[in-house]
Amino acid sequence: RGGIRPRPSPSSSSSPSALNLVPLSEAWDAGLGDDAGRFEPFASLVPSLGCPSLNSEGMLIRTVAGGGGDDDGEMYNERHRLYLATDEDDLPPVAQLTIDVFDASAIVLSSATDWTALEKAVVGAVVEPAIGVYNAYAQAVGYTEVLSGLRRRMRNRISERGESEWLAPLIAPNDEWSSREGASTEAVAARSSLILALARPAGPDGELEAVASVELRLQPPDAKIPFSQPWLDVLERRLTRLLPFARGKKSRDDVAPSESDENTPLLRPYLCNLCVSPALRSLGIGRALCRIVESVAFERWGYDRIYLHVDPSNDAARRLYETEGYKDAGRRWDAVWAGGASDVGYYVKRSG
Repeated sequence: RGGIRPRPSPSSSSSPSALNLVPLSEAWDAGLGDDAGRFEPFASLVPSLGCPSLNSEGMLIRTVAGGGGDDDGEMYNERHRLYLATDEDDLPPVAQLTIDVFDASAIVLSSATDWTALEKAVVGAVVEPAIGVYNAYAQAVGYTEVLSGLRRRMRNRISERGESEWLAPLIAPNDEWSSREGASTEAVAARSSLILALARPAGPDGELEAVASVELRLQPPDAKIPFSQPWLDVLERRLTRLLPFARGKKSRDDVAPSESDENTPLLRPYLCNLCVSPALRSLGIGRALCRIVESVAFERWGYDRIYLHVDPSNDAARRLYETEGYKDAGRRWDAVWAGGASDVGYYVKRSG
């Protein structure tokens, strides 16, 4: 696509990033290109993000109260800034934050406890042991598994050092990418996640500390909860098509035909892995990240809706999404081996 400017050099930033992270404000504005008249620059977007602590460059500026009265306080720059991940080396701090916030339970598989005798006889002997092996692995090496999944899901977003063009946030996986890779759009989208992080330098060797992050991807709007590894999603969808009893009462009956063509699945933006360090909650950071990815999905990518999952027991997350306009989509992914995962809420927000 035309209109993509050269990747900014580190010297062009008022706060150079470590590793290969690109300041989101620079990526956002560089990606405007020929569309500069249609989309607002990042500085104009910031006031609508609901996070007063973010300045026009996406830097977190906090007020530390003093002792001289209600108005006595000092503006303190902790060097946290919103970045766009563009290289595999950018992902370890994001993986560590994900484990710290969600723990390894975020990547384990549910095992079915309510299968019929026939179902257990047909697939239980294969599926249940496989689930057990994977879960043991995920619990033992949770960080490694999360990091591996992040690397696989953003593989098409990796930009080589010194290249003249790079992938700005407005670029969505499309048919042109599919033709170039010789793969389906769904397969390409599974390797094209957009990952944002609020981070700061944390060591003399350029290490980064991530304190908030979010992921935006495209996937079929079938209520399936995505795995860390994209190939597992492909496998599970194939199993549900091949096995006649794989879906329960909440199967595809409540999915509009336009959203249920399983041969050429329709893709929609999907928000996931929104996490904020407990020390920085209540500042509106989660809300800001949510609104940023919505702006990408609706304005830059041109979609009219965005989906997400939320655990019904996570009241804080559910309240955030509901106040932001997300509503229950009215369906669940209920493969017979889904277990408690079939109770996880599937929400949708429409633009406008």
